[in-house]
Order: sequence, then C-alpha cells, then structure tokens
Amino acid sequence: MIQLKKKWFSISLSLCVLLLVGCVRTQQQSGRSGRLFGKAAKADSSASSQTPVSPLSVTSDTLTATDSTTLPSGVRIATGDTLGIRLDSLRSDSLRVDSLAKQSDLQSTVEYKSTDSTIMDVDGKQVHLYGEAEVTYGTINLKADYIRIDWTLNELFARGTYDSTTKETIGEPIFQDGAEAYNTKELRYNYKTKKGFIRGVVTQQGEGNIRGEQVKKDQEGNLYIKKAIYTTCNLTHPHFYINAPKIKLIDNKQVVSGPFNLVIADVPLPLGLPFGFFPFPKKKEIGTSGILFPAYGEEPNGRGFYLRDGGYYFAVSENFNATVTGQIYSTGSWGLGVSSVYTKRYRYNGNVSLRFNRNKSGDELDKVLNTPGRNDFSVVWSHAPVPRGNSTFSANVNVTSNSFNQYNAQDNQKYISNVASSSVQYNRTFGQYARAGASLRVNQNFGTPDPETGLKTGGKTDVSTQFNFGVNQIAPFALNGGRGAWYESFRLGMDFNGDYSVNNTLSAIDTTYSRLEFIVVNEIDSARTAGDQVVDFNFDNLPDLLKDARFNGRYSIPISLPNFKLLRFINFTPSISLQGEVFSKQYSYQYLGNNQIRIDTIDRVGSEYSYSMGAGLNTRFYGTFFVRGKRLEAIRHTVIPSVSFSYTPDFSGDNFGFYQNTQINDDGETRFLSRYRGIGSTSSNGRASGVISYNLNNSFEMKLRSKSDTADQQFEKVSLLDNLSFNGSYNLIADSLNLSNLSVNANTTIKDLNLNFNMTFDPYAYILDTRSPNNTAGIRINEFAIKRGQGLARLSNLNVTFSKSFNPKKKDPEKKPAAPNPANPQATAENLEFIQRNPNLYVDFDIPWNVNINYNFGLSRFGLQPSQIIQTLSANGDLSLTPKWKLSLQTGFDFQALSPSITTVSLYRDLHCWDMSFNWTPFAGNRLRASNYSFTLKAKSSILQDLKLSRRRSFVDRSGY
Repeated sequence: MIQLKKKWFSISLSLCVLLLVGCVRTQQQSGRSGRLFGKAAKADSSASSQTPVSPLSVTSDTLTATDSTTLPSGVRIATGDTLGIRLDSLRSDSLRVDSLAKQSDLQSTVEYKSTDSTIMDVDGKQVHLYGEAEVTYGTINLKADYIRIDWTLNELFARGTYDSTTKETIGEPIFQDGAEAYNTKELRYNYKTKKGFIRGVVTQQGEGNIRGEQVKKDQEGNLYIKKAIYTTCNLTHPHFYINAPKIKLIDNKQVVSGPFNLVIADVPLPLGLPFGFFPFPKKKEIGTSGILFPAYGEEPNGRGFYLRDGGYYFAVSENFNATVTGQIYSTGSWGLGVSSVYTKRYRYNGNVSLRFNRNKSGDELDKVLNTPGRNDFSVVWSHAPVPRGNSTFSANVNVTSNSFNQYNAQDNQKYISNVASSSVQYNRTFGQYARAGASLRVNQNFGTPDPETGLKTGGKTDVSTQFNFGVNQIAPFALNGGRGAWYESFRLGMDFNGDYSVNNTLSAIDTTYSRLEFIVVNEIDSARTAGDQVVDFNFDNLPDLLKDARFNGRYSIPISLPNFKLLRFINFTPSISLQGEVFSKQYSYQYLGNNQIRIDTIDRVGSEYSYSMGAGLNTRFYGTFFVRGKRLEAIRHTVIPSVSFSYTPDFSGDNFGFYQNTQINDDGETRFLSRYRGIGSTSSNGRASGVISYNLNNSFEMKLRSKSDTADQQFEKVSLLDNLSFNGSYNLIADSLNLSNLSVNANTTIKDLNLNFNMTFDPYAYILDTRSPNNTAGIRINEFAIKRGQGLARLSNLNVTFSKSFNPKKKDPEKKPAAPNPANPQATAENLEFIQRNPNLYVDFDIPWNVNINYNFGLSRFGLQPSQIIQTLSANGDLSLTPKWKLSLQTGFDFQALSPSITTVSLYRDLHCWDMSFNWTPFAGNRLRASNYSFTLKAKSSILQDLKLSRRRSFVDRSGY
C-alpha cells in the first residue's frame, strides 16, 4: 500500500511539474547562445539535436533551473535546485500521444545569440534576444540590438534601442538574405511566407543605394518602397538622389518607379520623368551603364549656347566599354562622338575616340553672306601591348582637322598647339640577332591662325610608311665566350631604314639654294604656281601629291671598337662609321646663262655613301675648396672634359656621282651641287673634313652640416649648378670658316627654382650682300667678328627659362596620403600610378593653395637681321576657398605684344561623388574663344572620392577615371 501511494505520489508530482513548465518562462543568463529546433529550453546548445521538431516537443531527459529568475508574470524560479525529473519514468500508457505528428514550420536550423540576455517565453512561444542579437536561419541573417522570434506567427521582429546617454538609436536591424543586405529601422519578416514589412530601409543594389520610409516584401523577393530615393552616393546624407513617391525593386535586378525628379544638395531640380526604369548590372571594374550629363555653356563669338558631351555610357563587359556623346549649339552647329576603352589581360589595352563636328558661325555677317559651315573631325587611338613573345603592335594616333582644337579643346596647351603626330608600329624579333619592323606615321602642322577669326589655315600634312631591318651587334672574335682579350670587344652590326612619304605641299622651287648667289629656275607645269602650294588631301589632288612622293632608304654598319685606358684616368675610344642612303629621285642642273640655273627632278634611283673614322678622349677630375664655416663645410667643382677627332674623305668627285660640278655665273665659276640635297639627303657638302670637337662639362655642389645633431647623416650635399657646358668644333681641312658656333648651356635647381640657360655665339663676321638686296641677313665671311668691330663673337641665339612652384608646407608631414578603399575594384596600382604621374590633371582639395610661374625669354638673330625677341610669362594656380570649394586660374602675358595670353578661370565644387565646375575664358587672343564659359556636373570615380581629387577634363577627354 505504501509502495502504491509512493507510486501515485511520484506520478502526481511529475504531472504538477509538467504543468508548471507549461505556464512559466525560464530565463537564461546573459551571454548565452543556442540553437532552436523547436525546443522549449536548453542552455547548452552544443548538446542539441540537429533534427527539426515541433516547438511543443520536449526531448531533453532532465530540466534543470540554473539561475534565480523572476519572470514578468511574477513567477519566481528557484536557483541551484537539483531537482531532476526523468521523463522516461512515466509509464507509456499514462500519457496518450497523437500518432499523427504535426509537421514543423521550420525547414532549417535556427541559430541565435546575444550578448546581454536571452528570454524564452514557452507559453507565448517566443524568444527574446537583447544586446547585439543575431539570428541565422538558412540564407537569412538578422542582426539588431533586439530581436523577437515568434513561433506562433512564424515571424521575426527586430529593432534598435534608444540610448539615453548618446541620444541615438543603436543596433538598428541589418537584414541579409543571401547576397542582398538591408539596413532598416524596424523589421517584421515571416520566414514561412517570406513576406515582410520594413520601416526606414537602406539597401545597396549594384552601385546604387535605395532608401525608403516604408517597405513591403513579397514571397518572390520584390520590394515595394514608399517615399523612396535612389542614389549612387554612399554617404548617410547623400549629395544627390532621385526622389520618387513609390518604387518597386524587382528581384534585386531592376527598379521601376512612378514620377520622379532629381535632387542635388537637398535642392529639388525641375529635372525628371513621369516614370523610370533602372536596371542593376553587377559591379564591374569599368562601372555600370548610364546617362552622361551634358555641360552647359556659351560661345558668344562662336556657336552660341550649347549642351555639350551629353550621352550614354555602355558598360559592355570588363574588357570593353563604349561612350556615345553629342553636342548641340544654338547657331545650328552639332557634333557626335564615339569613344571606347578596351583591354585584354596580359595581352594589350587601349582606347579610341572618333569625333565629328559640323560648325556654323554665329556671326551676323556670316549669316548675311550665307557662309558655308565647316566640318571638323578628330581621330585619337592609343594601343599599348603587354610585352610578351617576339612581336609587338602599338599605336598612338592623333589625327585632327586644322581647326578642331580651336573649337573644342579646353586645355590651353592643346588649344595653342600647332603640331600633331601619329604612328602605328609593328616590330618583330627573329632569335637573338635579327629584328624587323614597319610603321605608318602622320605629322601635321596646322598652319597660322587668322588674326580675325582665329582659325588656322595653310596646314601641312606629311604621311609616310617606314620599315626597318637590323642585325644586332655581334662579337665575331668572341663567339665562344672569349678569354677577355682586348680584341674580343670588337662588335659589328647592321641597320637599314626606309620610308615612302607624301605631303600636301606642291614644291615649285628648291629652297635649299635660295640664298646662294645664283637664280634657280624651275620648269613649272600647268598644275602648279611659281611658289609652294598647299592643297587638300583628297582624291582629286592625289596624282599631283604622288608626283612629289619620294622614297628614301638609309643604312649603317655600327662598329664598336675596344676601349683603352691611358695613364689610368683617361678613356680612349676609337670609332668607325659607315653609312649610306638610297633615293628614288635625283636632281639635274643646267646653267642657262645670266646667272640662272635650271633644276630638273629626275625619277631615277640613286645612292650615296660615306664613311669616317675617329677617336675620343675623356676623363673626370675634381677640385674642392674648404670653407669650414658654421654650416658650409666645402664646395666641390667637378670637371668632365672630352675631345674627339673624326676624319671623313672627300666624296664630291665626279667618280662618286653624288655631286654635279655646275657653272653658277657668267664668270665661269663652278660649284659642286648635290644631286640629292632637298630630296632627303642628310650628308654634308661632300668635301673632306677633319674635325676636332671639344666639350667641357662643369658642376658645382656644396657640403653642409646637418641642422640637427640627431640627424642620421652628419652632412648633406646641395647642388649649386647642375651643369655648365661649353662645346664646339674646328675643321682642320676646310679652306674657310673652320670654327663652328660656340654653344653654352647651363641648368640648375635651387629650392624648387628650375633655371635653364643656353646661348650660341657665331665667331665670324657678316657683311651686306650687294648682289641680292633682299638678303637682309648678309653674307658670312671668313673673318672673325672682332676684326670687323662686331664684338668678340656675335650672339645668334639666347634662351632663358625658369619655373617656380609656391605652395604651403604640409599641415601634417607625417600624414600619409589617403588610400583607396580596398573593396573598390578601380583602385588598382595602374590607376594610382597614373594619378602620381599626372598631378596637373587633378584638383587636390587637400592643398590650401598652389602657384606655378614660368618665364621664357628668347632672342634669335641671323646675320645682320634685326633680333627677334620672345618674352612670355605664364602662371597657373588654385586656392581652396573652403574644404569643398576651389578657385583656379591659368593665364599669361606676352611682353612683346603687350597683351594677355589665353586666360581661364575655373571654379570647382567637390560633391563627394560628383564634381561641379564652372569655366570662363575672359581672354583668348582672338574673338573665337574669348568670353566662352561652361558649366559641368559629372559623376566622380570612386577612386577619386577616396583620394579627395577631381579630374580636370577637356571636351575630348572622356575616358579614364
């Protein structure tokens, strides 16, 4: 009976405990973490089963209270109680179990943790997580300061916590589903239906960010956002965005919106559309496709108001992208441009730009006269291979019409540049000894600008195809490695270069002999004039252009002879030179009497050659002057003298056929005239020569004691004069004018002041030319200038330039430059290297101010002609008005013309992810460019955002970053 009572007592006590467990909540200590598989309570998650079960199932064999906890319901659970109840002690027939178990809504393990506390409400079927809470369920991860898991509603709820100390909300929810992340203020999410409601969402899609006040999420992953903004600015308070009442984010791939407008700096702009569609391509190193905003401005003296370089950017792939832009002007002018950047890893990279402009003048007189428009074009192509294998193909093409830069270039150097060159090259090596290559080259001279219109006319273009073949130098006496003998350094090679060239200048006379004392008379055909004529490159003029086309070939055999040391300190270098040239045309001369000579051009292949030999001596010595001053310790003078001698035989004889002995006047005087001079010959007059050349280089530097006694080096060297050189030559064999001109060159850098100086002196005198009154330069005679009272030597050329940069000291010398975001794929080493090599292409907002000054003085005088002087001063600088505003000025002054050169004033505003700039040209030197202005608003590359830089761009510079 007692055993029976004990049995019933045990059964009753077990039922009471089970009833109590179903009515109270068990609180766990802070810092606990666990996994829920439908369990009511178990502190140690590591011992949990991985099999999903119903939230009401009890699988643990004991229930232990581990802490003293008072629940909100007022029920207190004792601590430290060793009460343990074995569920298997109940008889199986005392509790009926439904044979058809209810399937759990959980399809995966729920992992949770928190740093403050975890409360499980068994009765309410809820789990409350406090303090840096985190829940992971399948591909879903939720982080917040507070998270509630509701098993009844199959719902997750998360919010942040208001901190009364900082008066800020901390731990706001971050919801991540797969690769997509959402920053929210409050979130409800049903993990069964996959629907949710979000308040205050921020999510990144592609390279853009979407924000909204209220968001609903359906089971297909679509988001319905109310009061939404879309921006590519990654700041908490974006500088610009698209504002829309409602938008729909479809499967994280695209956004569809109703009416929207553009907002910049919190100022709504009247720019928008009744609906919008924004695709979200994946992030690429080249960015994403999108619209390019045009620049707005005016050319008062040209094409009027304009919208320029607006268009679309196509991010086709990581290896190729394209940009299409357009221009429109109020006078009817327009333009189109297509550019592209391409690359193939480890093989090559390049970019190409094609532009066309139809220009119509806005001048009233041109309208009355119905002046026809002007077509301008530009072709720019750059192709650089990655060195590999035995062949390379490269291109650097810059072909433009004469006035293209006059109309379109904003860069002052491009605007005033008068020349352009292009080349396309292919080179190949054959083993270790042979090489060959071919190239196409175009050289342009845009001519002289018209003083009224500013347009350049009379431009000249030279097109040539070139090829080369060569054999690298070999050592014939050391083919097996050699033993170090002196003769083994003898080396021999071969080079051949040829070109076929044509230009748009039809020559009527040979100007090479225009200053000689005889008159040149040419046979002039009907298609030509008496003077040189510049014609257009077109099919109509092609026969005349090809008539003047010529072929030149040059070959040389470089020979390296052994070097010797004389008296230990003197280097002795012997030399032998052998070269020749091949031509497709040659000149024939005929004396007509009355001091007149006729020159005929004959289509006949001819050649000339020459050889010379010589030797050179050079050494180096020093002189030191010790001062022993407070800081100045000594001054050292370095001298590098060199002298050489070369001998060239006489090649003017009739037996060589390089020159024609021709009568030049009625007195019977004759002269050897070159058959190839003017066609491309680079040889001298063909007479024998024995030339002694000399050169004397000097440099000065001082040795200073360090200012600080703790410096790593006790002394430092400072250069006073980097170079001061004198060079010239003397011809021993010439019958007159043996001395050459004397050249003096010097350059130095003192405290960022760069100074360059060069002069040329002519030792011989000049007299008036009585035979030719038009020859204002006179005749150079075989008498020294000092004998004629013209000074020790005549200054024929002088050029002085100096440049100086002024900027403040760094605020923090130890501060390292800002490094790009490592997650930014554009922050490659190549991009950073390009920025370091071209600092003038960027506006640095971290520098308070910067000024660069360049001064140039040039004097040239030929014979008795008056001196021609060029004296210009150019300056550019910028000033940071505020941390986000910068003013820039680029100007100059021509002291001879007493007028300012082209002047540009620019104002920049850093908008973090955008750049705003205003450019004004008050002075331009002609009415075409003067008073032009433009306003530009463009997106900034993310690498420039990290470095706090802005790119200065011209209208033809749309590539890069």
